[in-house]
Amino acid sequence: MLMAQDEQHHLIAAAEAQRQTTYHCPGCQAPVRLKHGTVMVAHFAHQSVQDCHTFSEGETAEHLQGKQQLASWFKASGYTVQLEAPLPAIHQRPDVLVQLGQNRPLALEFQCSPLSVERLAERTQGYRNHGYRVLWLLGSPYQRVLRTNAKALKFLHYNQQWGCYLAFWQVNLNGLLLVLNIATYDGEPLTYQRQLVLAKTTSVLGLLAYQPVLVAPMQVATRYQTYQQRLTLGRLTHQAAAVKLQKICYTQGGTLSQLPAWVVPVSAKPPILRTTYLVWYLQLFIQLRQQPLVLRMVQLTTVIWTTLQPLLALRSCLPTKNDLARQLIIAVVHELKQAKVIEPVGADWRLNPAQLKWQPHEK
Repeated sequence: MLMAQDEQHHLIAAAEAQRQTTYHCPGCQAPVRLKHGTVMVAHFAHQSVQDCHTFSEGETAEHLQGKQQLASWFKASGYTVQLEAPLPAIHQRPDVLVQLGQNRPLALEFQCSPLSVERLAERTQGYRNHGYRVLWLLGSPYQRVLRTNAKALKFLHYNQQWGCYLAFWQVNLNGLLLVLNIATYDGEPLTYQRQLVLAKTTSVLGLLAYQPVLVAPMQVATRYQTYQQRLTLGRLTHQAAAVKLQKICYTQGGTLSQLPAWVVPVSAKPPILRTTYLVWYLQLFIQLRQQPLVLRMVQLTTVIWTTLQPLLALRSCLPTKNDLARQLIIAVVHELKQAKVIEPVGADWRLNPAQLKWQPHEK
């Protein structure tokens, strides 16, 4: 921890603390000692290992330095800054709490250690329920090649100007690596854009004003062929995911190779599912086969939503997850229209039975 209480209950920064003074943990009030060496920045640590719900022991040099860098960057950008500010109402203490004017305060959490999805959701919701915004910035343990199963994705944020994004704080550069416009093709590395923002050259306000051109990933026809090849290989090698999908197809009277082309997604999508998009499209295919020939718009979107909702991953950092889901529903309606699965009939939609049949096996 970078802040502790002296005997008068004043918060003192470790960089300004005196060794001869007695200090206590602001969270549990247990005595702490000042550590000021040559490797790690000045900080406090509990004198004895104990269960402190506010601070965890064993902070890394990266975490300590990153908190200081973030505090300095926001302060230089005109924000009111508090390091490890106590928030008694929610029993939480963000790494850095910042506020600009009358805007809602923003909790900055620099995450360098493992954190479960459940605990992340609990902490994020705790901030929001009490009027705080929260931004999770990720340290080096999370800075790996981004794939659909990357641990960093549980920290996914979203806004209109950056799309789905992750924020990585790089202590060695004193800067923010913004990975934005993140999208997924089933089973392949994520697509994204990157922007490095150095604290010494760009203010926080400069970052917030950054409006990149979001490049739409190309829908390449060869992706469909590659996808089909991968599915075939999966069946031949008995890969669990492919076998499971094949069994679902069997129960409906068909096989993976008999799916209509539109069921195999070939365009990039936001990485907000806990499974592949093919699983969702297969469920949608099955449900549409059971619907009446003509659907009102509300009926169509209800079918799409009921197949989508159970497959959504827990992305607790997305305050607009339902907005993303609505965007997906709109996009899927457009795709169904383009693939001639549905066609407008006045204000309603007519299903095309030819696109809801199992395709004949190729000879």
